[in-house]
Amino acid sequence: MILSPQSQLLERNISLFEKGEWAFINPSDAYFLDSLKSQEVTVVHQYFDVFSESVRVIPSASFDSRDINRKGFEVTQKVGNHTHIFAPFVTLEKSHTDVMIFLPKAKTHFQMLLRMAAGMVGQHGHIHVVGENKGGIKSAAKLMQQYGTTQKVDSARHCSLITVVVDEPHIAFEADAWVDINTYTVEGTSWQVATMPGVFSYKELDAGTELLLEKLSSSLSGEILDFACGAGVIASYIMLKYPHLKLHLTDVSALAVYCSALTLAENQLSATLYAADGLHGITQKIQHIVTNPPFHTGVKTDYTITKRFISDAKACLSRGGTMQMVANRFLPYPGLLSEHFQTVYTTAQTSQFSVYQAAL
Repeated sequence: MILSPQSQLLERNISLFEKGEWAFINPSDAYFLDSLKSQEVTVVHQYFDVFSESVRVIPSASFDSRDINRKGFEVTQKVGNHTHIFAPFVTLEKSHTDVMIFLPKAKTHFQMLLRMAAGMVGQHGHIHVVGENKGGIKSAAKLMQQYGTTQKVDSARHCSLITVVVDEPHIAFEADAWVDINTYTVEGTSWQVATMPGVFSYKELDAGTELLLEKLSSSLSGEILDFACGAGVIASYIMLKYPHLKLHLTDVSALAVYCSALTLAENQLSATLYAADGLHGITQKIQHIVTNPPFHTGVKTDYTITKRFISDAKACLSRGGTMQMVANRFLPYPGLLSEHFQTVYTTAQTSQFSVYQAAL
């Protein structure tokens, strides 16, 4: 049990949590809240890994994309006095006196979380933000000033904790104000994609994904998995081009699952969506995996997600199954792939990206 630096900073300030009705947004680990066992708190998780570690009973959640509408979705689990909610957003209004946000990577994502927190605490409520100094906490303080006067509470472990008292009333969070719908075109196929702050490649078609789609194998059949699906770009393109295929989409992010459902709906498509850490929940055999997998955790380059995914993918694929994957050229994926797959080809390359096809 290792507390993240952010949680270690909060532990130093444990007396802060003795008063008020507290909610936490995107805690960076599942363990800090153990020190608040006796208090009723609400925890909003946009990431399934920490949610599932916190509730310790749900390895994955699956949805029919048609069941997710603009209102979002939530998976709620109570653990003692704590209510854990896995959701892309919450529309709680004046429900808490204090909200603690763990600073996300993207500035626009943080702006969205601030707006959500302002609805939760209302006028005179407190929004607190904890984050790593190198993760942009200084510019976060500037963004917080639009809600009221900010105050630095403490800094330690290369992290800072900042508080703002909200000086205006705010209504509940409205997701529609943050959803962007854009038209993408690849190889003569145009389609609509819904994105939100905090989702990979927000508002633009990622160059790596575009290359992957341009070089897509034309011999796809059966059940296809879009791993780390983001806004559902890959899956929706495949379904429009090859309507006979059955798609499964999985991502650790509730915002990604939500945007994927909206993207599918925009194009009159439907598929099964999974919220999971890695490949949990995929129980049936898959013929092909098509993916642009993540290699970042926070600000650092991190291969562990993809390493684990490559070894798990082998168990998921049927005999003769393939994986098509795009990645930054500097990443050591050909070696990792050939540890688990019989044949590995590079099917396309630019100065920045490589597309690999691996077969069992």
